[in-house]
Amino acid sequence: MKMKNKVKIGITLGDPAGIGAEITLKALKSKKIRESASFLLIGDYGVATQTQRQLGMKAINYHILGDIGRLRLSEELINFINLGNVTYPLPYGKIDARCGKAAYEYINMACLLLRSRNSLDALVTAPINKESLNLAGYKFQGHTQILSQRFKSRYVRMMFSAENMKVILVTIHISLKNVPAQITKKEVQDTIFAVQRTMNVYFGMKKPRIAVCGLNPHAGEDGLFGTEEKDHIIPAIKKARTQKIKVEGPFPADSLFWKARQGEYDAVIAMYHDQACIPFKTLHFDKGVNTTLGLPFIRTSPDHGTAFDIAGKNKADPTAMKEAIKLAVEMASNMPRKRRKKRVYVPHKEHS
Repeated sequence: MKMKNKVKIGITLGDPAGIGAEITLKALKSKKIRESASFLLIGDYGVATQTQRQLGMKAINYHILGDIGRLRLSEELINFINLGNVTYPLPYGKIDARCGKAAYEYINMACLLLRSRNSLDALVTAPINKESLNLAGYKFQGHTQILSQRFKSRYVRMMFSAENMKVILVTIHISLKNVPAQITKKEVQDTIFAVQRTMNVYFGMKKPRIAVCGLNPHAGEDGLFGTEEKDHIIPAIKKARTQKIKVEGPFPADSLFWKARQGEYDAVIAMYHDQACIPFKTLHFDKGVNTTLGLPFIRTSPDHGTAFDIAGKNKADPTAMKEAIKLAVEMASNMPRKRRKKRVYVPHKEHS
């Protein structure tokens, strides 16, 4: 089945010492996925071809792009930008500055393309290793920090998706002892508005049902176990309701995820990393997708790491990468064509 005007999806291959190339190529073996969009792989051609041989895959006839200034993607072939960063043999499963540098340069190239009008509609990122990245001299915690800094997006949010569950974090990678100070009316309120816009624009829900977790046990028990709910979370919810947003809470987190799994809510807002990730990954470890809200483009990624313990062994499960690609295609396809051409991707806005 051929489709005209397919959405354009860029995929960075991640740390060459990890499973990024493997899960990407395995995912693209699916005919349904290949036909859903025009794909551009950004990485090292040698890594891809070596991975193909290890997987016993038939050679892929790539469309190699030389001139990124005039990006013309084939709709039938898998497109490839070869950065030629890696020497062989690959140090599979090891922290390596060369691989950290290569992974960063893949992301850098994707950023250059995303700044170009009509180049890519979405970015899917294969996993990188933070230690290798830092060893190469790039002092970032991961993709989210790199992309938010490159595009000056100060108010990014992390969303985890799988099946009928979407969980969004108010705070991300900070020490647990610092979380309460970051739970302010403004931060919670801005997260609610970001979720409302995302569900509306990318998933076609005008009135998504949003539930908000409390920070403390039993959502504070009316101040008995903490006052963050009374002081900040409840006022944020009330403010959002004045804007006709369908939001409820705060609810005790220990019971809310069960209700969300039963379909009572379209999205759950959690206050901190483990409050969201423990229940989500327990239910959807092999299918979870990480989406960054607040960037001026769509970015998804498998919700797992480089899996150094199985890298180069043909053991990696591509399910999460398949889901990340499918979600990127869905979100990009739901964007009105005029907005896609103008590169308007619902950036995060402050609310007072």
